[in-house]
Amino acid sequence: MQFRVLGPPEIYDDVRQRSVQLNSPKQRVLLGVLLVRLGSAVPTEALINELWGRNAPDKAINALQAHVSRLRQQLIEVEPARANTPRLVARGSGYLLQARPDELDSVQFRLQAARAQRQLETDPHAAAALLRKALRLWRGPALDGGSHGPLCAGVAARLEEERLLALEDLCDASIRIGHHRQVVGQLEELVVAHPLRERFRDQLVLSLQRCGRQGEARAVRDTVRRRRAPETAAGPVAVRGLSVRQIHEAGHRWHGHGVGEHPVGEDGVADTEHHREGGGSDLELLRLRRRVDQLTSEQHSLRSELDRLMALVEGGSGQRRDSA
Repeated sequence: MQFRVLGPPEIYDDVRQRSVQLNSPKQRVLLGVLLVRLGSAVPTEALINELWGRNAPDKAINALQAHVSRLRQQLIEVEPARANTPRLVARGSGYLLQARPDELDSVQFRLQAARAQRQLETDPHAAAALLRKALRLWRGPALDGGSHGPLCAGVAARLEEERLLALEDLCDASIRIGHHRQVVGQLEELVVAHPLRERFRDQLVLSLQRCGRQGEARAVRDTVRRRRAPETAAGPVAVRGLSVRQIHEAGHRWHGHGVGEHPVGEDGVADTEHHREGGGSDLELLRLRRRVDQLTSEQHSLRSELDRLMALVEGGSGQRRDSA
């Protein structure tokens, strides 16, 4: 059995190779909450808050028990051998769903993305393959968008940030192995959808330059400069430019120097002097840029966790760590 949260919460029967049809949207929400607290009992009050928010029915506990009973029965139908040892059990003042971490698609995604990131600089071909495999696990917004309550909403936001980081790494790997023409269209869409993510924009500029579309690359950069004019400082601009240049140079190492290109400077002009001097410091700057991206993601996660804890405190629920 597999459990899925990278999309609407879902149970997958890997013996019969089919998804299990849940009876109602409330059951999907219930499954999602139990999965983001995998291995920990979720208090009844927290479950009611996730399923109904401020519109809980008068007999919310009875209604919750009915949903739990139906979900437990569906799990047993998939695994009849566990009829006497069901996965979904009452525990204290709440409910616990028992599953191994490797049965959860979000865990598989994170493992593959982490492996890919470690190989990004040394073997971008392998990294790209791992990232494509990881991103194929997504079936839609995590936890159906996490719009039903604070627990699922916080986890959904964190998973979406991790998806975007994986997309950034995939575009990086694709450019390094010379697939800039294949990713330029996707990058154009990503820059429009996520205008504040600098890494997508840098990758788009470089891809356009390598496709010979210098004017379009310059237009993207000029648009950014106009928007950021009041806050422009030499340090951040230099780091961003060198980050892109390092991807460009890495591409030469992986698919040869015969394409007749040179590293591109901030103004889109070939930077032959930098090419002669080499880029040992650029490698460190690239690592620094990636670390900044990771810290930004961690900050987003901490804010989501704080919001979740505040919601639990206000609702009188216990505090648990996310599994999804």
